[in-house]
Amino acid sequence: MTHLLLVGGAALVAALILVNLAWRWSSQRWQLPCPTWLAWGLSNSLADRLLATEATLDRLQLVPGMRVLEMGSGPGRLLVPAAHRVLPGGQVVGLDLQPGMTDRLLARAAAEGLQNVTGMTGDAATTEHAPVSFDLVFLSLTLGEIPDRDGALRQAWRALRPGGRLCIAEMFPDPHFVPQGSVRSLAECVGFVHERTQGRPWLFTARFVKPDGAREFERGMM
Repeated sequence: MTHLLLVGGAALVAALILVNLAWRWSSQRWQLPCPTWLAWGLSNSLADRLLATEATLDRLQLVPGMRVLEMGSGPGRLLVPAAHRVLPGGQVVGLDLQPGMTDRLLARAAAEGLQNVTGMTGDAATTEHAPVSFDLVFLSLTLGEIPDRDGALRQAWRALRPGGRLCIAEMFPDPHFVPQGSVRSLAECVGFVHERTQGRPWLFTARFVKPDGAREFERGMM
């Protein structure tokens, strides 16, 4: 019996690894975000512990009055508590590819009595925001889901005020995991300056700043 359990456990692990690799390979060719029907798995205390929700929020350095944009906001695991942290006076905007995720974000915000949350449906690489209108743009477990990562980061650049910050959180074994070196390279190619990376190589948040003198560069890239 013990032998059968060990074999069964090994087979399950192997199957999970194969699924992870297949999803990762596929996501390099097609846009495969977390499906809406799995949103329930991102909205509970277990998910918060496994995905280090509180630590990530702390690393975003949220303060009252900030204007914040999350690309790939899903059902609001990070954005809804972020909305609480930027009160009074702060506003948060969540952008997601799937209308169902936007609906869940707004429903959760309403349930918590928040009036400073806006939900948008669209592609991070093509959806434009008012220029220089945000203090912080962040992506959590999302960058690897976006085929045009450069385009998404350019939209983040355009939306941020000079001196504003970009934060990118990643976690392995997320099938869309982007390692620290690649995250830094992608952000720096757009013009962001690396400020700090916190956490471990398999669970980290990288923080970048849009330099104060970035307007000339911005005009050159548009």
